[in-house]
Amino acid sequence: MPCVLPDDLPWTAFLDAASAAAGGADALALILRDSWECSADPGKIPSDARAVLLVEVQQAAIDDRLAATASGVYRLDEHGLADLKLRPGATLDPAMATAASVYLPIILGSARARRAGESFVAGHVTQTLDGRIACENGQSQWIGNDADLRHSHRMRALLDAVMVGANTALQDDPQLDVRHVPGPDPRRVVISGRARALSAAADLKILQEPGCEVFVGAEAQVTGPMGAARIHRIAESGGALDPAAVLRALRAQDVHSIYLEGGAGVLSSFLEAGAIDVLQVHVASLVLGSGLPSLTLPVVEHVDHGLHVHMDHAILDGHVLLTCRPRA
Repeated sequence: MPCVLPDDLPWTAFLDAASAAAGGADALALILRDSWECSADPGKIPSDARAVLLVEVQQAAIDDRLAATASGVYRLDEHGLADLKLRPGATLDPAMATAASVYLPIILGSARARRAGESFVAGHVTQTLDGRIACENGQSQWIGNDADLRHSHRMRALLDAVMVGANTALQDDPQLDVRHVPGPDPRRVVISGRARALSAAADLKILQEPGCEVFVGAEAQVTGPMGAARIHRIAESGGALDPAAVLRALRAQDVHSIYLEGGAGVLSSFLEAGAIDVLQVHVASLVLGSGLPSLTLPVVEHVDHGLHVHMDHAILDGHVLLTCRPRA
């Protein structure tokens, strides 16, 4: 089956699905009539539906009788990966199936974490074919492509908050809002253990209104004007802020799902701590040969000791998007 993620995917239907799942729906129906739409009542499928994709938010919410009426049923398997079962003889637009495999794990993971009072973290890295995220001097714009930019803004719209490290904040000064697709802006979060990002608070867009949550070490020196930054002091672990402590603090502010955009340091620390549920790796059609690596993790002595993942993939305008779930 082709696995191209198109620009004209039915994004409004996915936004509605995210809202319904967060609002407590146990199952959803994505229905194709003139266009794709979302219903929070899968038991009432309109007679003019050309295709129906049932989505299970809570396990066992869709019985066999209901599933038999749909074109396909989407569940997460035991690894949290896409498990799309088509009814014999039924067809589903390949572009819709690909979009479902990319965004439904995010929608369902976020909804389930909120219900359980836990955190769901989706990490993202854009790298070259040889695993670089920037040149040696830190220059990185643009390794990805426009399709990945739109994908990143979709991800921001689906999750409660978007998080970056101090290097990303200082080097790129991202706005971390949603501009290239419809959807709500997430809360903005910066991880800056030594408070380096705050030294440029007056100049960084990310630290202006509507504000930003900035996590610093317990002993970090914080002086001068902070713009619209809200400071949170967090215990350190191994010289870095403890990811579990950061997530606890965010849950206390009703933030249960986080899009971790980078950079390498904060992404690596969360991955090492087992705090990333889904890692999206955008592999660009580019080789740098040298530069900054996408991850910096502890040395292992044998390949069996590496972090093994389950993977799915999609094509973003010729580049590859890998969806990875760390194995238990």
